[in-house]
Amino acid sequence: MLLPMGLLSAIGAGFVVTSCNNAEAQAATSKEKEATKVLYVTFEPGKYHDYTPQKEIFMKMSGENKWNTTVITGTHDEVINKLASEPNFGDGYDLIVYNFCFAGCANLDVPYNIIEQTKTKGIPAMLIHCSLHSFWPTYKVKGDKTVHAPGAPEKARTKKDLLAKWNKDHPGKAFPSWPTFTGISSTGHGPKTPVKTKNLIPDHGALKDVPEYETVNAELYNNFIKAEESKKSIPIMEGTQGKKSAIIMWEHPVGKSKTVSFTLGHSTAEWQQAEFQQVIKSTVNYLAENPSSVKK
Repeated sequence: MLLPMGLLSAIGAGFVVTSCNNAEAQAATSKEKEATKVLYVTFEPGKYHDYTPQKEIFMKMSGENKWNTTVITGTHDEVINKLASEPNFGDGYDLIVYNFCFAGCANLDVPYNIIEQTKTKGIPAMLIHCSLHSFWPTYKVKGDKTVHAPGAPEKARTKKDLLAKWNKDHPGKAFPSWPTFTGISSTGHGPKTPVKTKNLIPDHGALKDVPEYETVNAELYNNFIKAEESKKSIPIMEGTQGKKSAIIMWEHPVGKSKTVSFTLGHSTAEWQQAEFQQVIKSTVNYLAENPSSVKK
């Protein structure tokens, strides 16, 4: 179900301006008043994550930043069914923010429709935390009955019969291996202890006003597919937890647009940190202002 929330944009009209300069000024003013249209995709209440309070924090940020935000939510299965059955769910939005956990989901219409919003429709996306741990059947499969997931780095494997079924049911459509959307990919994480961040590209738009910081207890996601194996991905931030480190934020070109992924954000306590919220704010604004694909 769609839950419309946020501020609606208002464009004034009603009189004719003959001066070219005045018309341009009016157009500029109207554009400035247009709110960024954000689609936030989650499910509730969440089994391993507190998605309801995280959604509330995002909506508070939306109001503070004057974004026009709509939420797709519902139970785990309801949201899966919606994303699978509505191929145009992202139409009309400037960007989409995904904060969900669909690790074992084998309904490939879901990742396919998600990827298409960005790849074909040109809608940029931000992926938060467990969104990077989703759709494992498309790339995290071991054993003799597996095959390389088309389009993804060689390490990505899927079941032969799953690929065959996809090709039979969806002839001519690309197999929706999740790493083709995310670039760098994750399959596991460390203990819940603080993570120290390091800004690798301090002047990147998604890091605007974002200082390096230390989290509260958090999960450091591994890099199953590393930056050097995803050559089009651009590492933005690194995280260190004890002696282990991993890329925790990166940009990846996807067709007409791109994704920015941020693997922190397991707990609501993380979401309450000012630095975490600044990452979200800066990334949303960056993607809204720079939606086109940028290849490395």
